[in-house]
Amino acid sequence: MSRKSNRRGYPRAKPRPAPQPEAQPTPGALSPEERELFRQQAAMDALTHLLYSRDNKPQPIPTIEEVRERYAVPVTLAGMPDTRERLNLTFDEMGGFQAIHSSLLQHLSDIGQMPMACFLGYGALQNLAQDPLIRACVQTVADDLTRKWIEIAGGEESDKDRVTKLTRLQKRYRLQTVFHDAAVMVGFYGGAFVFVDTGAEGEDLTVPLPICESGHEIKTCERLAFRVIDPVNVTPCDYNCEDPLAPDYMRPQHWWVLGQRVHHSRLLALVENEPPTLLKPSYNFLGIPRAQLLADYVAHFKEARSYEIDLLKKISLLVLKTDTDQLFSSPEGLRMFDLKAKALQRYRDNNSVYVCDKNFEDVTNVQTSIAGATDIVRQQLEFVAAINRTPAVKILGISPSGFSATGESDIRNYYDHIRSQQELYRSAITKCLHAVELKHFKSIDNTIDFEFVELAEDNASSKAMNANARMQMYSTGIQCQIISPDEARQAIAQDPDMGLEFITGPAPEEEGADMMGGEEGADNPLAAMMQQAGGPPEGGAAGARSEGNADGPIMGSKDESKYNLAQIDADNREDKQDEAAHQ
Repeated sequence: MSRKSNRRGYPRAKPRPAPQPEAQPTPGALSPEERELFRQQAAMDALTHLLYSRDNKPQPIPTIEEVRERYAVPVTLAGMPDTRERLNLTFDEMGGFQAIHSSLLQHLSDIGQMPMACFLGYGALQNLAQDPLIRACVQTVADDLTRKWIEIAGGEESDKDRVTKLTRLQKRYRLQTVFHDAAVMVGFYGGAFVFVDTGAEGEDLTVPLPICESGHEIKTCERLAFRVIDPVNVTPCDYNCEDPLAPDYMRPQHWWVLGQRVHHSRLLALVENEPPTLLKPSYNFLGIPRAQLLADYVAHFKEARSYEIDLLKKISLLVLKTDTDQLFSSPEGLRMFDLKAKALQRYRDNNSVYVCDKNFEDVTNVQTSIAGATDIVRQQLEFVAAINRTPAVKILGISPSGFSATGESDIRNYYDHIRSQQELYRSAITKCLHAVELKHFKSIDNTIDFEFVELAEDNASSKAMNANARMQMYSTGIQCQIISPDEARQAIAQDPDMGLEFITGPAPEEEGADMMGGEEGADNPLAAMMQQAGGPPEGGAAGARSEGNADGPIMGSKDESKYNLAQIDADNREDKQDEAAHQ
């Protein structure tokens, strides 16, 4: 094989690439070291700006300058700065920023952040109705207002059958449910309406509805019903605001119910917390809603509860002690510090192990005291119950603290408040009952009335003690001749707490005050027997005891059978002998 062929069998080596020239740095570009230093400086500047800048918490009352700054035309809307500035100036000249400022002041006033307050509006009140605490306050009072409901009773001249039928009819018309729903709306919206539906429509709704015996509409109507109307659908039509001496001053005569004009006698208005005269139109001629009064206190309670939860989150603070000057001065120090802090935060539990430099680092745990935080939150919650006039044990289920504390006095005071609130519904309930009487009896019995059933019920021992005290009172009155036994008997029979309603007729006669003497003892068989045996005709056994043996048995007792007639004769003979000897 030739030398040429052997040389072809080896691969030929590739030529080396020509050395590339070193990349020249871009003029003005930063080196990696300079970029890291710039990043550290930017982080320190941001931290300094955050620490030394003012609090970014929005102020309660913004100024007009702050409104112009916040609500200016967005940068993305206008292309050039000149165009944006011109648009802002035009909007300001048209009064746009001033209108926004006035609207903010109005909203702050509505939510109670300013010294004055006004009606929130039904939209805001319906949002408050979804709050669980406000709903619990309103619902509790409404439930107690109608829980025991009413008891219809009549006088001595009332027809007992009509009272019984009227009691059954008011249950059929579901008056208890109607006024319960109305009480809920009163708590949320400040008022409600009970519509007396007689089947009238159109123009018939604009005429008055007389609920008296002279009225014929209810007597001849085909149906009668009572429905609760949400005040959001009702607006006053016309009212007298000129003559304060008139009975209809600041009282609408007609209401607009979604475009239908209805006379006020067909809509029974229920009002709670009636506002001052000048504010009545603002509140739709109803009352100040209890939900609006509670809103501010509920907001403070929620804020206190939120702060307590944040305090629990920060109850334990982990502190890492290290040389910050060395970390922030080195290029990779800040990044390593961030990684170390994130690792410590991620694996922070009782099963983790953290390793640190014993010469330059240390880890400690700082505990924050939460003593008194629970009392602050509970106090804010009790403020809510106080504004609602409801004891904490009733609405919150919080047992009263202290030795032998039962909360009975708080419950009794609350029931007294409920009793006063029930009187606000008396007029409307009376009109409903009169309408039912006109429909079914064609007349109204004015002797029939009703009373709200007491919520507080005494136990059996308390009732027995009260009955005993009343019985002693009646006995003292009889002894002092203030009342007669028949009058006391009648009063006891009419007292429902005594439990003696079954008593009828006059009082029973007293038995045998003087059974042996006079005309009352003439029919006594023992006295007749003594007279036949020669005993004293008058005085009976009492005379025998007084003139004879003073220690003898009392006549009329159980020992009468032991006192024989022979002994009586002997005693009489001895008495005669003694008299003869003295003479």
